[in-house]
Amino acid sequence: MKRYYLIAALIALFGVQQLKAQTTFQDLPADFRANGFPQLVEECKDVLKAAYMAQTKLGTFYDVPNWEGYPVELWEYYTGVDVKKNVKKRGLVYLLMPSPERLATWIATTCWEVKQSVDTTYLHCIRDFIKWQSGAQFAVAGVVYEDMYTPKFYEPYVFKDGVTVYVATEGMVPADKHCTDEQLEFYLRLTNDNLKPNTGRYARICSTSRDHYYAAGGKEDVGDNDQNRNHKWLEVVRKLYQEAWNSDRNELMIAWATASPYMVK
Repeated sequence: MKRYYLIAALIALFGVQQLKAQTTFQDLPADFRANGFPQLVEECKDVLKAAYMAQTKLGTFYDVPNWEGYPVELWEYYTGVDVKKNVKKRGLVYLLMPSPERLATWIATTCWEVKQSVDTTYLHCIRDFIKWQSGAQFAVAGVVYEDMYTPKFYEPYVFKDGVTVYVATEGMVPADKHCTDEQLEFYLRLTNDNLKPNTGRYARICSTSRDHYYAAGGKEDVGDNDQNRNHKWLEVVRKLYQEAWNSDRNELMIAWATASPYMVK
């Protein structure tokens, strides 16, 4: 873990990026706010069209545990026809997705803090990565079906606080990769006590890792990306995304952009 703190110290020393710069929309160049930003909002509408889980909204809830006060939406969705089961698989997931305007603001302030620029090279880098990685779908809880390894073989990934988690509770892991209705309902309300000790590596909406977090100046001990992927990461991701929800900036995105080789020009 020491190497992560060393990276953070070097970044602070040489001024590559200051995580707490607190850029607001009004800090962006006036010409961009007047002309470039409306175009970016339109592009973000296209990003949100990639939100394949946003099919049938079952309601908006402000009382999801640890997310009280936030407009968390419950969505029902179906995959394409699965090549092994020959049926469409049903999913249930709580999502907290930004509006096009909020997403565009996060992207622009991230570019400004990391590159002191709102050049389309950087804007489009983040925009396209989010579209490919998540469709801006922040999964608060529930199952995310993906066919990452075999086309049209939809495997379930359980999410909590925007991060993949691994269920330890007996009988609640689908052996055939097809979740039952009982399992789907369980995933929506699971707690850390239902989980294995380690979590996934990456946080929505742009695959922010623990490495990115440390490199951008993160101070909480969230483990590492190898053997110690502890639950603290869930708490930190939840806190940062909630802070972003009512802010012009998203520190999870800033952390990713700070360390990402995609942002080099």
